[in-house]
Amino acid sequence: MYKPQQNWQNSTVTDSPAGDADEGKELALRQAEDALWKIPRSFDGIKRKDFNPVALALQMMDTSSLGKSYDEFYSSYMQLNESLDGIVNEYYGGFNDSILTFSGLQDRIQDASSSVNSVKSGLQRVRRMIMEERGGLDQLYAKSNQLGAIVAILQRLEEVKRVREEIAGFVKDKQFLTATGKLVEDIKFVFDSELNPIEALSGLRQQLEKEKSELQQKIVDELQSHIYLKSPYCERRLGTEGEDETRGRQRIRRARKARTSEETEGNVEADSFAYVEMLIESLRTLDATNAGLQEIKSTMALELSRLIDGVVAETEERNRALLNRAHDAGQAADSEVLLDFSRILFARLETVLEYHEYVLDIANHLDRSERYSLTSPMSPVTPISPNRRAYVLADVWEAIKAEVLALMRAYLIAEDTTAGSGDVVAGGARDLFRMERGEGEAVEALYAPIAARFQDLASSAPDRRRELTAPAVLDEYSSVQSSLQHKLLATPDIAHAPELLSMALAFTRRISPMLAAATPAVLSPAVRRSVGGDLAAVDGDADEYLQQFFTKAFLPHVQAQATRLFNELASASDAFDTNPNTQFNGRPVFRSAAGLVPLLQNFGTLLNSLDMFRGENWGILLQLASQYYEMSLSLFRDTLRSPEGQTYLSVRWAESLDMMQLFDKRMRLGVRDSDTQREIRQEEAMKADRSLNAYELVFDVKRLATIAQLHQTLEWLLAQLENVAAERAQALRHHEGAAAAALLKRHEADRVRVVGRFQSLSVQCLMVLRIEVRLHCMHYLDLAMREGTYHLDRDADEPEPYIHALNADISSIEEKMELCLSPDKLNLVFGGISVLMAHILIVNTRHIRHFNRAGNRKMLRNILALQQNLTNIALPEEGGLDNARKFYELYDLGADGILKHIAEHGPEFSFEDYRRMIGFVCSGSGQAAALSPGRANSLMEASQSDQYESLVRQLHDLLSTQS
Repeated sequence: MYKPQQNWQNSTVTDSPAGDADEGKELALRQAEDALWKIPRSFDGIKRKDFNPVALALQMMDTSSLGKSYDEFYSSYMQLNESLDGIVNEYYGGFNDSILTFSGLQDRIQDASSSVNSVKSGLQRVRRMIMEERGGLDQLYAKSNQLGAIVAILQRLEEVKRVREEIAGFVKDKQFLTATGKLVEDIKFVFDSELNPIEALSGLRQQLEKEKSELQQKIVDELQSHIYLKSPYCERRLGTEGEDETRGRQRIRRARKARTSEETEGNVEADSFAYVEMLIESLRTLDATNAGLQEIKSTMALELSRLIDGVVAETEERNRALLNRAHDAGQAADSEVLLDFSRILFARLETVLEYHEYVLDIANHLDRSERYSLTSPMSPVTPISPNRRAYVLADVWEAIKAEVLALMRAYLIAEDTTAGSGDVVAGGARDLFRMERGEGEAVEALYAPIAARFQDLASSAPDRRRELTAPAVLDEYSSVQSSLQHKLLATPDIAHAPELLSMALAFTRRISPMLAAATPAVLSPAVRRSVGGDLAAVDGDADEYLQQFFTKAFLPHVQAQATRLFNELASASDAFDTNPNTQFNGRPVFRSAAGLVPLLQNFGTLLNSLDMFRGENWGILLQLASQYYEMSLSLFRDTLRSPEGQTYLSVRWAESLDMMQLFDKRMRLGVRDSDTQREIRQEEAMKADRSLNAYELVFDVKRLATIAQLHQTLEWLLAQLENVAAERAQALRHHEGAAAAALLKRHEADRVRVVGRFQSLSVQCLMVLRIEVRLHCMHYLDLAMREGTYHLDRDADEPEPYIHALNADISSIEEKMELCLSPDKLNLVFGGISVLMAHILIVNTRHIRHFNRAGNRKMLRNILALQQNLTNIALPEEGGLDNARKFYELYDLGADGILKHIAEHGPEFSFEDYRRMIGFVCSGSGQAAALSPGRANSLMEASQSDQYESLVRQLHDLLSTQS
């Protein structure tokens, strides 16, 4: 190696310090440069990053022209020397490693060459052995194959023996399709025709058959767990109002598009519909689709019953707080709880129907699928036609309808029976059911042999005994004696009908498209019978069963209950007593009517809320109204019938058409003088100038008060009936179409008929009262004129006793009428009697035989007494009796005064009235008025008669001139 340090030292020793400084520096630089250029080219790549000649040169140089000192240069040189030593050492170390690697590689190549030569020689030896001919190898080969087949069969049989554990594992993981595939393969192997002669496999075959049956049952159980919403993974609808959930057929399409397989990570039940499809496919693999569907059909009623029991329990739990609060308050929370129960139940039933539809759809789809053109490799048969299925959707609908109808009957129709308990309702058809209670000893006797034979049943015998001793519904005609019962959440009441029936109808109409789509379009009669018999409910309106229940079961029950309540009202001892708490125009009405109107209103509201059902349900209210009308009519007739069974005169007069027209005109137009006079003439014509007998009149004021109260009650009922009819018409107007218009027209006709009957009886009551009062006036005044004494020696202190009797009678009648009738109706009864009194007092002068001035003053006293009495009873002011007073005041004017008065003031009375008054004046005893002039037997009578005839002629001429 080149050592510049040594040369540098030598040079520095020989040279002088002062003169040789520059030369030493130049020598050192040349030596360093030589050393740099002598580095071998092969070391260029070795740690070149640590060796930079330019940097080293710059470091050795000084910025000044004088260079570096010796110490600095020595230090730099030592660094350079160390770097060069490192480079050389690394180069030789690497070269040494390369030599060792090459030596090892050469050894391996030699070993590989030896192995190749050995294999080559072995292959050549094998080739020579193969080319040699050996006859024994064929026999060995055949025997080897035979033994291998036997070993494979034995191994396969060993695997088959473990099928129970394998299937149990698959079932545990819900891998039913894998389990059925494995089982089918094993059954196919064991039942192979080549293995049939092996009798030792009979036990294994039986085991596989048992496994198949158990697996099939487990699959069916899983199916029913999802169909009837028992699985927590199935799709449920809680029935919350306003929910907008996806329809079942949309979920079916989704399940088919994205069907999860058994091997998919996660829970295979998460998608319920895909899981159901897998179960159906598993049944199809077992060739047990129809058998599984048959079992589903056979347990349909029981499963639906259990579903309803579950909804009942869930509703109870959900409403526990409400039920407890209502119980503590002593109230019933029936309506809210029942509404919640119905909402959940109908939503669940709709989901169950969708699951059934999906099951049948999948089964039919698998039959048509190319993959399942044969039912299974075990027993290839013709695929089952969809119309020959074990059940169809109509069967499910029939079972659901039976449960719905049972619930409707249980919650709406209260059975009048004391047998059994009120908190149990049976499922299925109820027309053939009866309630019974099991006998404890009888149940013990029935269970004794079973418990002795089956130990597993013995442990549960007490629980079963308790169940059978509970009240139950027994179907005497059912082949399956199962007691299906549900706990009632509410007391049966027709008031639940609007919520229950409307929700049932809405549920039915929601699922009707599903039922219509599931019904075959064209079926032969034989096939039609095979798929479930009568499909009328599906072919027609799906809600027909509710319509029939409403018409044939609910309405008759409502009618019976309404009739029962009505009979309770009608048969009460105080039915026709007044109820002070219910008044009309400030007057009370009958108790029976006060109870009838709420009955009509409640039933009207109930039936109007159920107007979505076809048919006219107004008949119940019509019947109640008609029955009350008959009661009122009977009361009217009985009240106005004498003890001898004769009808009073006022009733017969009230039936006169002329009297009806006059009274109707008075009610509509008010009082007119022409009508008043016409009424009086009509009464005189009907009276036929005879005296009225006392037995023809009603003197019992209580009877008249009853008629007045009947009128008051009928008027109130008319107003209430109009309100009920208006509400009914409003409900009918919501419908459109010709049928709705015809129904509304019919309703209006019924309303007019019923209201007309009540109004006619009400008017007849007023007419009878009015006529009765007028008959009383006629009776007493007629007696007062016929039997009264009006030829007196002195003035009378009191009016005629019959006048007193009439005043007392009129006062007592008015006092009772005022408590029953409003002022306007009271005016209709008593209006115009003063005119009638005046007319009788004037016209009946023909019945007075003897009359003088004292008698005339007595007649004026009679008139004054009548006027005072009419004023005291607060009747409307009438001037009728003033007219009678004026008539009798003419007596004091004398005959000439009467003629003079007529000439000055005009005629105020008729010719006959003036003639009779002139006769009274001319004859002091009044005989001239009673006897014709030709009958005068004495000179005095003759002279009086001549005077009388002269005055009558003057009267006639005067009235003719005045007219």
